[in-house]
Amino acid sequence: MVKLIVDDKAQVSLDYVIAVSIFILSFFFLLSVISNLFLPFQFNSDETKSIADRISTILVETNNGIAISDSSPNIVEEQKIMQLNDDLNDNVTYEIKRAQLGLLTSTLNYNINVSLRYFNNTPYPSSINPLLLAGAIPDESSNLGKTVRIVYLSQDSKKLILIVKVWL
Repeated sequence: MVKLIVDDKAQVSLDYVIAVSIFILSFFFLLSVISNLFLPFQFNSDETKSIADRISTILVETNNGIAISDSSPNIVEEQKIMQLNDDLNDNVTYEIKRAQLGLLTSTLNYNINVSLRYFNNTPYPSSINPLLLAGAIPDESSNLGKTVRIVYLSQDSKKLILIVKVWL
């Protein structure tokens, strides 16, 4: 019979590499699981997005907004757009317009910014005074909800995008 000589010295370094690899993988797995545990507890995580959707729907699908009529959604009127621009750029009427749109509550006060743009993201029209570029300006740290809607301006027969931003 042949007796095999077993050498354990080479096995130690391989065990060490496997153990360190398992430790590193476990550490990154634990890090990703712990960070995802706190994700549902973020304040207003999807609330501002749904409010921006609601505001854009009010603006482009109702006669109370900038739509021509309730029966023709997403077709907007220039006179109503100019009125909305004036209302949102004046401090007194800005508060009134926010209350009309349901952005003022007893505990939270949401801000709004609305703009009408070409598809290349330049303001419409590309003159010195855009037709609709109104509301407060969001800061970089705010929880911003943004909705983009395609609208049709009946006076110029143009397809444009309406951008509605809402934040606390």
